[in-house]
Amino acid sequence: MVARLRPVPDTPPRAVLYLRQSVARDDSISIELQEIAGRDYCAQHGYDVVAVEIDEGISGRTWTKRPAVQRVIDMIESREADVIVLWKWSRLSRSRKDWAVAADRVDVAGGRIESATEPIDTATASGRFARGVMTEYAAFQSEQIGEQWAEVRARRFSLGLPPAGKVPWGWVSRKTHIESIPEQVPIVRTMYRLYGEGRGAAYIAYWLNAQGIPAPRGGDWRPVTVTSCLDSPIHAGLVSYLGETRKGAHEGIISEAEYAKYRRMRDDRSTPKKPRRSTYLLSTLVVCHCGLKRAGSTLTERRQSGRTVSYYSYKCPAATEHTKSVAAWRVEIPVVEWLRSFKVSPAPAPPVSAQADADAIAREILDAERTMDRLTLQLAQDIIPKASYERTRDSLLTEINRLQAAQREAALQTMLPPSAYLDAHADALDSWDDLQVADKQAVLRGVVRSITIRDDGLIEVLPQWGGEPIVLEQAQGVNAG
Repeated sequence: MVARLRPVPDTPPRAVLYLRQSVARDDSISIELQEIAGRDYCAQHGYDVVAVEIDEGISGRTWTKRPAVQRVIDMIESREADVIVLWKWSRLSRSRKDWAVAADRVDVAGGRIESATEPIDTATASGRFARGVMTEYAAFQSEQIGEQWAEVRARRFSLGLPPAGKVPWGWVSRKTHIESIPEQVPIVRTMYRLYGEGRGAAYIAYWLNAQGIPAPRGGDWRPVTVTSCLDSPIHAGLVSYLGETRKGAHEGIISEAEYAKYRRMRDDRSTPKKPRRSTYLLSTLVVCHCGLKRAGSTLTERRQSGRTVSYYSYKCPAATEHTKSVAAWRVEIPVVEWLRSFKVSPAPAPPVSAQADADAIAREILDAERTMDRLTLQLAQDIIPKASYERTRDSLLTEINRLQAAQREAALQTMLPPSAYLDAHADALDSWDDLQVADKQAVLRGVVRSITIRDDGLIEVLPQWGGEPIVLEQAQGVNAG
């Protein structure tokens, strides 16, 4: 068959080289070799190379996650290039649908896609058919690679190894096993402990960054980096694959119970909640001294002048022996003034050693309590006399009390400074008057744990960073309504 000759244009066609290095080792060809082949092909055909776009180390099955392939299609559609040159047809995509969509977009824009090593004249029906065969073969290879990897992952999972070989921060992968990194183990344990105490991922990220501990890929920790690390069951000596979890071939650095507690708390926090639409600034934060939550409520009262005035209040649902409602402005004004005027001074973050000490004390307390349980059981079984039991019991109780006092002291040393909470909201506090109620509520909940209205009328604000509550007086004056 005689090949159809194309007319020679006045200006050389503009070509953009698209290069992609596969993640599959047996299908990976260097970017340099692909570019050399592409430039040689363009030189032979009189093309002017105007751009080189590269997606390195990205699977051919993905499309939206490859920015370079999106750019080359855009260049054809915006008339910045006339032809896309590939090393092989499989470089553009291994997905049948993505290939069809890309080819259609290029054809509609009047461009062409050509391969430097698999030359096919797509201007003819037979050429387009040959290209279809090549792209179908590329899709077949992709599916075959996927099946092989699935077998490998299933095999590794059955041996108690991480299916994909990937391990979280705190671990290193060897050829035949994985093992924990000793200097990172206490840090990972502390991360779980902090989360279990109700500290969020943002708090943990701040603590890690303040310690100068680099993130898995360097740089600063972010909340998503923290949860990505803690989500891995590998820390508890487990491996998971396709929704199934089993005991791994490695020893965990936390217990399965600790990991299960983390997952419960994580799932609870991740449960989608309806957006808050409360118009009450301190909604969910105000507590009565009797222990019940005070809910926002609108009250109407008649003034001495005879005028009826409506205003917001925080109402105790069980108010029978104390003030039932407190005007919202009497509580909101002093709380907001305290928040906006609060001055923080930089304070050093708690050292890792302090966290390790707190963990060690907690383990000592647990050991002492277990000893107490064994001792009580031996007394019940008449293994030891009562006098011996009482002497040992008293000694253990004294030790437990000492350890609990040390634990409280260690907890104070591991507290983060107020700046850990307030710095994140500095911009919002500066523009407080311009914020919507929902945005103000978000700031308050990030800084304030609870607001208690005492029986003497004073207000106690318990900040998120702990310590003694801040005592404020209610705002005075007459509500204008």
